[in-house]
Amino acid sequence: MVNYKTILPFAAGIILIFVFIHFVGYNEFVTLIKRSNPLYLGLAFVFQLLNLFFEAYKWKPLLESLKTKVSMKNVFISTMVGIFFNNVTPSAKTGGEPMKTFLISKDEEIGPIENVFATVTTDRLVESLPFFVLAIFSVMYVNLFYNVGWGTIALLSFVIIIYVFVLLVATYICFNKKAGEKIVFKVLRIVGKFSKRINKYEDLALSMVENFHKQFQLILKSRNVLYKSLAASIVMWACWILRTYFVFLALGKPLNPLLVALVSTISLLIGLLPLLPGGLGSIEVTMTVLYASLKVGKNIALTATILDRIISFWFVLVFAGIITSYNLPKLKSMKSEAKSRMISHNEENEPNKQINI
Repeated sequence: MVNYKTILPFAAGIILIFVFIHFVGYNEFVTLIKRSNPLYLGLAFVFQLLNLFFEAYKWKPLLESLKTKVSMKNVFISTMVGIFFNNVTPSAKTGGEPMKTFLISKDEEIGPIENVFATVTTDRLVESLPFFVLAIFSVMYVNLFYNVGWGTIALLSFVIIIYVFVLLVATYICFNKKAGEKIVFKVLRIVGKFSKRINKYEDLALSMVENFHKQFQLILKSRNVLYKSLAASIVMWACWILRTYFVFLALGKPLNPLLVALVSTISLLIGLLPLLPGGLGSIEVTMTVLYASLKVGKNIALTATILDRIISFWFVLVFAGIITSYNLPKLKSMKSEAKSRMISHNEENEPNKQINI
């Protein structure tokens, strides 16, 4: 049976591409593509692949805080599965985190799963540091050296402040075990209104929070692990910027890499809003408007946006989707294994309840 809820957002994304081409003009768009430098477009694809590699590689040292040696192949596959589910769910790039956590835990036989999730959370926080610095620096640079309206600067600053606020809240929850427990209690109470059985797993949930917090603290004490992950994150973001830079270069419009960094950073922040999968629509519009405001030219801005999104979203969606399709059988056991853990938890605690009686 066709799942229209899944297909419709991507159909909307494809329609959006044709709308953009319509604004450029079909003949003008085809002319710009024909004139584009294939070498530079090839380099854009290369930097996208490097971006994906370092997206996985930055997670590897964190996982090796749980296991001495972790297969880079398994880390890459799990990361691609996570990226695929992130791109098909409108959930601020968090929909794929449980999938990649479960898959690497299964492939590398690492447990319990909440310890693995602690590495995923740390990976997200470490990844955010260079992104945050880049965003702040880019806005300051544009404000100082380019004639951009105060309204634009205010909007960009507001988006960054919101992002930083969310990041600080997430960091506080990770550091403060009691805050994590409070959130778990609130979630259990909400779910408990619909299912009374969930209350039986309160002890298990608190135990998972305890394990997560301990592992998170251990990772933070491993400075070499954090430095390796941070270095890989910086390279990952550099590849991300260079991809778009070479797209513009292919169209014969060299652009200051710092301007590319600014637009890419803000577009990604807007794309984190849970509207459509992969930030479809919001990223394209943001990129086009910002590049046009930087005097790039409407046609170049629209064409570069289309090419960049074909490489960074559609190509990655297909690439990660192929890898995910080969690993779906492993993911199908995710629900049953979670249920099995709950059952074993109840069996272990049943004797204790009888003794108390």
